[in-house]
Amino acid sequence: MLEEYIKELEEDLKINELNLKEYQLKLPAIKHKWAGRLIRLKLEIVNDKSDLDNVKKKLIEQVEQNSPVKMSMPSIKQMIENHALYKEAKKTIDEKQLIIELLEKTEKTLTSATYDVKNLIEIMKLEMT
Repeated sequence: MLEEYIKELEEDLKINELNLKEYQLKLPAIKHKWAGRLIRLKLEIVNDKSDLDNVKKKLIEQVEQNSPVKMSMPSIKQMIENHALYKEAKKTIDEKQLIIELLEKTEKTLTSATYDVKNLIEIMKLEMT
């Protein structure tokens, strides 16, 4: 997903003299698209963290029920953190957090793109006079 977003972002940030007016008109929609993705991904992480908590609880119950001896909670938690289900859920959250960082930086880049477009228009005006 990260690589797809980077490629799409590269396309969304291509500005030249030929597409300047079109780009200026599309810029609010582009900003909205990336802001929407950021919010949706943040909501997904909230759900993923809830799922991670549920996985953790289930694994704790399994360890407590299947263990022939009483184990301390730190030992159980360490055991759970090495379990494949827990690792996979944690990895998904970590990857999404990296994408959120990209989307937050994208939001800043797109905000500055408004000024970049304005500056390009001013340069073009100066070149015409």
